[in-house]
Amino acid sequence: MEERPPGITKSGHEWIRGFLIWDCYYAAAFIGAIAFVLTLEDSTARSQPVASAILACAAAWYVAYGRSLMRADDESWRGLLYLGVLLILFAAADAFASASSIAMVAIVPQAYWTMRPLHATGAVAVFAMVPVAMDTLRTGAVTRSVADQGPTAVAIIVFSAIFGTWVHRIIEQSRERADLIEELASTRAELAEVSREAGMAAERERLAGEIHDAIAQGLSSIVMLVQATGSTLDQMDGLPAHHSDSVDLARQQLELVARTARESLAEAGALVEALRPTALDSGSLPEALHRLTDRAAETCGLSTTFALHGEPETLPVAVEVVLLRATQEALTNVRKHARASSAEVTLSYTDDTVTVRVRDDGDGIDPAVKPHGYGLVGMGRRVEQVGGTRKLHSAPGEGTTLLVEVPR
Repeated sequence: MEERPPGITKSGHEWIRGFLIWDCYYAAAFIGAIAFVLTLEDSTARSQPVASAILACAAAWYVAYGRSLMRADDESWRGLLYLGVLLILFAAADAFASASSIAMVAIVPQAYWTMRPLHATGAVAVFAMVPVAMDTLRTGAVTRSVADQGPTAVAIIVFSAIFGTWVHRIIEQSRERADLIEELASTRAELAEVSREAGMAAERERLAGEIHDAIAQGLSSIVMLVQATGSTLDQMDGLPAHHSDSVDLARQQLELVARTARESLAEAGALVEALRPTALDSGSLPEALHRLTDRAAETCGLSTTFALHGEPETLPVAVEVVLLRATQEALTNVRKHARASSAEVTLSYTDDTVTVRVRDDGDGIDPAVKPHGYGLVGMGRRVEQVGGTRKLHSAPGEGTTLLVEVPR
């Protein structure tokens, strides 16, 4: 399982998880606005208690709908619905008491939480024009209403556009940094796993070599010496009867030694075979890639082909593991994303390099677009660890070709 740095999850970052602070702010803003409306001496107000009750409904609307909407980071039509209802409540409250316009301190941040900056600025402009329109309806004097309420509306729009866009940009940067940290953590965990596998494979190869070169060869030498000694005993004719009995006993003991050595040699061979890398247990690298290609055809419904060029030879375990993993990742991407009907895997041995090419006839990708996820990134890091290179050739609608080249 991948480890994540403290404070980073798949669905949030520090700004989004700080909603408790925003809840406190909105609560203080609505309570303050209601208190202001109730305590202000305003002879033009139709009903301050009714305006306060409507503002309380706006606060309840935030709790019931807006709160979960903002936590979901949803900028769809649901945000427009939320602000539309909030606009109706705000206009109604302002119609009963002009002091209700103070509630803009709670409304403006909500607009930027639910919409992109440009759309949010437009929404704030609509809200800012409500006091101007209501004052015009109350007094019937358009010029006076614009003169009284217009500068405040313009100030709110300009300030919110500057400050809201700046805050939104900070939030986007925070999200990008969180995604980057998550990607780095995933890549680090993947590289650690690959290094562990490569280390285990190298150690198994070393132990297998030690068993083969030292123990197995020593046992083989013992068997050969026992056989040579037996041949020498067979040539010893004309011995006295009491010596013949001793020779027969010696021959039986040599046969026992030879049998024990052969059994130990067989066990050593089994150990050498068991210590082969698990990814290549059933054969060589070409055989493993061929099986992998056939398995992709069986499980994904693809038409797959495998081709081998050049003379195969045994590579270091870490290199073979990297080539195998790169092919697995490429075929997985074909299955998940390419929507391809066929895929070709080619393994080529040259004098200096070994190359794996995986080509599909799927949708292709735009090379200018940064790949999502960590598979290709992790693959590139693994290839670089063994001194190789990874190249990706693709275009929309023209399929994708992955080339992984490592030195021999």
